[in-house]
Amino acid sequence: MKSIKILFTLLSFAFLIVYFSCNPVGRKKDNENNIIDTTITLKTIYQRGIINTITALKNPLCSYSFYIPKDSLPNYPVLLLLDPHAKGTFTVSLYQQLAEKYDIILISSNNIRNQMSLIEIDSYISQIITDAKEFLAIDTNRLYLGGFSGTARAIYQIASNSNKYKGIVAIGAGLNQPFPWKDSTFCLIQMAGFKDMNFQEVYESHLIQRNISTLYMAFLYEDIHQWPIDTIMEFAWINFFGKNKTEQAKSFILKFYQYAQQIPMRDSWKKTLLFGGLRSMCYNIKYYQFPFNEINNYLNKFESKNALKQLQNILKTEQKEKEELAANFLNKDSVWWAKTIKYYCEVDQKKQLSPSDYKDIRIKYYLGLLSYSYTRNALQQNRMDLARNFLQIYRQLEPFNPDMMYFWSVFLVKQKQYSRAIDSLSKAIKLGFSDKLLLQNENSFINIKDSLRFLNIISRIK
Repeated sequence: MKSIKILFTLLSFAFLIVYFSCNPVGRKKDNENNIIDTTITLKTIYQRGIINTITALKNPLCSYSFYIPKDSLPNYPVLLLLDPHAKGTFTVSLYQQLAEKYDIILISSNNIRNQMSLIEIDSYISQIITDAKEFLAIDTNRLYLGGFSGTARAIYQIASNSNKYKGIVAIGAGLNQPFPWKDSTFCLIQMAGFKDMNFQEVYESHLIQRNISTLYMAFLYEDIHQWPIDTIMEFAWINFFGKNKTEQAKSFILKFYQYAQQIPMRDSWKKTLLFGGLRSMCYNIKYYQFPFNEINNYLNKFESKNALKQLQNILKTEQKEKEELAANFLNKDSVWWAKTIKYYCEVDQKKQLSPSDYKDIRIKYYLGLLSYSYTRNALQQNRMDLARNFLQIYRQLEPFNPDMMYFWSVFLVKQKQYSRAIDSLSKAIKLGFSDKLLLQNENSFINIKDSLRFLNIISRIK
């Protein structure tokens, strides 16, 4: 009889394991069902070595994606990256190999986006960290933040007002005042591409931040305004997590040193900026082998210092041109704009670029940003005459921009051209527009929201 009871108990336990391992409901609050074994339940919600996307236990509207390495360590540092378009899964996919290489948990929000208040952003961050701690081996003493463009501006403020982060990496956006001192271990990293429309802003911020006592580094490189590729983003990983990974650091430094050696003399400013970033990394990780002395000697040469003076003169000219072009949005006709845009687009097609050409390319992308901002504001204010003019400028600058096509759909639907509006919206989706929430909340779409074509478009957005 006793053996039968034991057998029955074992079979019951086995049934519970199978049931809860296969149960698609996922996590449950502790007070919902005390029978559920916590370990078994949590094992069903994520896998190592792949990107996982889940919602927070206490807030189903809070969605985030994360990657945890394949190995099994007692705990991991965490880098939480914020994408300005709330593309958390995409952002994690960019750097999952770095997360594996440096043994960190990489997280990104699928809610946080541009135009959110700092209170909203900080609330989502807190919810994500609180939720993730329930089932991931997080080292809460090693939390880092990263942001790009608008979300980079947000993390400056959030980290300034908090002591729970060990460092931040801000990409494509600067800070026009000194970052508050934290402690000797807090690491502030700024990054931007030479063609980034905000390069001037980041460089001027660099001149401010390098004089503060916080551990600060800037890495400036060949790229436009976008998340950097992983081989560039590794700069932040090494400085945050790679102090004991000498071989990885050495490989990174040698690779960019050799690349910089190929830069022609006319672009000495680029070589100087790259070497400045590499030297700051060497100081941080205490790497003084080859080519540290070569880098340091170059940065002390007249050639290097003179190159920076020339760059600063170009950036002053750039700022003046930006201000003039911003004013011209309202007082220049389409003929003038067509000629101006043609000039900037032709510069962007050059293979050999002078320092002045880099300035013009940054201005071209800046005009795209102005087009976005002016068009959005004109549509919100129902200034359809201005909206049309701004959209025409926008289309000439960036004919394949998904936001531009989305704004055309809003413009057309306000003109009661419903079929053309849906055509434009469809093109926007094909070009990569993916902000489903914005589509669903756009009041001007009320007359097309029930159409089969519109519903089909919505269903195509992942």
